[in-house]
Amino acid sequence: MKVEVLSVSSCQVKVENQAPLPLPSDPMTNMQTDGIKPLSGKPYFHVIISKTHLRPRYAVGPSGNICSTLPSVAVPTILNCRGKSWEVIYNGQNRCKQFDSRGWENFVKGNNLKLGDACVFELMEHGEKKIVFEVQILRGDFPNECAGIGESEVEPIILYDFPGTGESDSPFVID
Repeated sequence: MKVEVLSVSSCQVKVENQAPLPLPSDPMTNMQTDGIKPLSGKPYFHVIISKTHLRPRYAVGPSGNICSTLPSVAVPTILNCRGKSWEVIYNGQNRCKQFDSRGWENFVKGNNLKLGDACVFELMEHGEKKIVFEVQILRGDFPNECAGIGESEVEPIILYDFPGTGESDSPFVID
């Protein structure tokens, strides 16, 4: 495999003759060392952390079909993550169903969430008295040289070789 850095300042990299990644002998091994557990089959939703999740209003809430599973009232909610628990309020009575901003802010700061991280919320228990989510965090760290890249159309992420396409000369742009 040949990797050519086209520009460190703009994080452009060209990859040629990329070999497929070897499959681990036991896929569970990698997940356990990273603290990631397979989902249990219960309902879940995920969030890719964006600016609105990290700054005042600190807004985040369930998405998709999981909302129909949750009660349409305010319910004390526990977010369990990496052996610790955070208390939030799920505001199911509102049109925009979200966790309360103060509780979510505590979770964000307690887990040092950053732009691009992903959170997977698995619904472990739910009712009108209490909701419990098991939360897994997948870090989306980028090198410091790439900070700000991909946040707008002005500075998109450009991949010169997209795995599986067989194309290495045509850039693939992510806005």
